[in-house]
Amino acid sequence: MERKTNAGRKKIEMKLISASDARQVTFSKRRSGLFKKASELATLCDSETAVIAFSPGGKAFSFGHPSVEAVINRYDGQSQALDAGDQSVQTDNLRELIQRYNALLDQLEVEKKRGEAIKRMGMEMKAKTWLLTPVENLNLTQLQILKVLMEDLKKRVYQQREELSKKARTPRPLPDLNTVEPDDPSASNPTKNNSMEGGGGSE
Repeated sequence: MERKTNAGRKKIEMKLISASDARQVTFSKRRSGLFKKASELATLCDSETAVIAFSPGGKAFSFGHPSVEAVINRYDGQSQALDAGDQSVQTDNLRELIQRYNALLDQLEVEKKRGEAIKRMGMEMKAKTWLLTPVENLNLTQLQILKVLMEDLKKRVYQQREELSKKARTPRPLPDLNTVEPDDPSASNPTKNNSMEGGGGSE
C-alpha cells in the first residue's frame, strides 16, 4: 500500500506582490498578525511598544502600548538627550584639541627661536675666525654669510646709536630753587650782615 506524501505548506517567496488586490489582502492579514505579536510582546514583557504601518493605498494603521504618542514622545526625549550629550562631548573634545594645538604652536615657536639663536651663535663664531682670514682665502658661501652678519651688525650699531642720541637730546630737569640750600649761611640773612658792618664803623 502506497503512502501519500504531503507536500506541506508552500514557502512564499519574499518579493513584491505584483497584483494590487493581492497586495492589499496580504497587507491586511500581515498587519493583523504584526499587531498581535506587538500586543503579546507588550503584555508578556511589560514593554512600551509602538507599530505604525501605511497600507499600499496610503492609509495609516498603528498599535501602541500604552499609546503610540507616549512611545514616540519617550523616544524623541531620549534621542534629544543623547544628541545633547554627544554635542557636549564633542565640544569638550574640540576645546581640548584647540588647547593642545595652541600649546604645540607655542612650543614650536620657542624651539624655532632657540634654533635660530644657536645657528646665529655658530655663524658669529665662524665670522670671528673669518675676520682674521684674508678675503682672498674665503669661498663664496663664507663671504655671503659674512656679508649677512656684517649687515646685521651695522643695523644693530645704527639702532644703538639712535638710542644713545635720543638719551643725549633729552633735556635734564632743572633743579627747584626753592629747595636748594645756600652754601653760605650768612647769605640767607643779608640784613644781619649790614647791621654788623654799620656797628663796626661807629666805633
